[in-house]
Amino acid sequence: MRQSSCLAAETQAEAGSPSSQADKALTGGAPLITIYRHMLGRLTVTTALIMSAIVFEQILHKSPKLYDLLMAGALSLDRLLSIWLYILPVIFYHATPEIISVAVAFRYYQWIENNEVLTLWSAGRSSRQIACPGIIVAMLAALFCALNSLCLLPLSWARLEDIRLAALPDLSANVLQPGYQQEITPGISVAFARRSPDGTTLEDIVALDGRKEHAFTQIWARRGRFLESDGISLLVLDSGAYFVRTATGIKKVDFDTFSLPVPTGTPGGAAPRPRGFYEEPVKRLLNPPIEVRIDTRVWARWLVEGHRRIINPLLCFGNVVLVLGLLVPRRQRVGQTLMFALAVASAFATNTLPDPIISLATRNIELLPVLYLMPTVPAIVGGLLLVGSDMRRPWFSAHGRSWHHRFAPAQLSDGRAPK
Repeated sequence: MRQSSCLAAETQAEAGSPSSQADKALTGGAPLITIYRHMLGRLTVTTALIMSAIVFEQILHKSPKLYDLLMAGALSLDRLLSIWLYILPVIFYHATPEIISVAVAFRYYQWIENNEVLTLWSAGRSSRQIACPGIIVAMLAALFCALNSLCLLPLSWARLEDIRLAALPDLSANVLQPGYQQEITPGISVAFARRSPDGTTLEDIVALDGRKEHAFTQIWARRGRFLESDGISLLVLDSGAYFVRTATGIKKVDFDTFSLPVPTGTPGGAAPRPRGFYEEPVKRLLNPPIEVRIDTRVWARWLVEGHRRIINPLLCFGNVVLVLGLLVPRRQRVGQTLMFALAVASAFATNTLPDPIISLATRNIELLPVLYLMPTVPAIVGGLLLVGSDMRRPWFSAHGRSWHHRFAPAQLSDGRAPK
């Protein structure tokens, strides 16, 4: 048998002490609290490590375009750090069910492999008692997920959108880099050879304008600069020509000065930016305004998002109960490995399975109550597995303790018969 680590050592020491001979020490009191404290600590550390890894991966995955803005000078380092901070609630909102499920599955499987769960079983602990620390951590994770989905997400996403809008390239000469084509607004890109000594003018410019559906314009100019006129951004080009390519041919026009409007969506007096789902509080999502209700598809998307803000915290608890129901009941080694694989699969499913179900509910709003089956079904199945495991072994703790009290006196070391 593999050597057990400190959780098993603590339990064995308690089982060997005189006080552990009594039923109270085997089923509750300070020893059980000590074991719970140890298990909760290990579960918390494992959850924190997995959460850190997922957050790091998500930030790297979502940041390549931010790095381009940072290198171009349109985004400062402190703004980049702020973006990373404000994106955390949406990561926690979506990933916490997966994080806590993987953490509980990994930690309990380690305890099973180290024979620590077997030691707890031998000490008379029920499956529900062994699963209790995992359930406590799941409840704490659900509260953490609810804090992010219901409270922090609307506030942080609004700040994130404000920063993103302000961080759009400001269309000044010091933002663009010489030597390659760079998109300055959708459909318009610019390349230039060098800057003037004062840094405000671009020299030897090639601009490409593909905003028209059936025509493509290529512009060559000796010099160019960005100006603001009546709230409109302009790229003013000097001494050049533009070529308009269509299906019928190429048209060339020479010019001394040519002004190319470059809309950015950020000039003063522009219309307020639209608000996305993540900026809306859950109460507004569940009770959309009249202008949203007019379009039934948009109305359905609002309702589904509002209910998902509630379902994801519940999923933290429900799926962890399923994981515990798969792992804690005693099985043969091959069966235990299979249960661990199923537990990990269910953990990853919390991140992948909701999307098609939510898409289905968006198209058929009458299926909205089906969303609540995502946390409910795993919780019921896991709970039944734990209860069923205890119901199949009622003789174990009671018969084991009665056997111990009945025959332990005959094992006295001095060979005296019991009185």
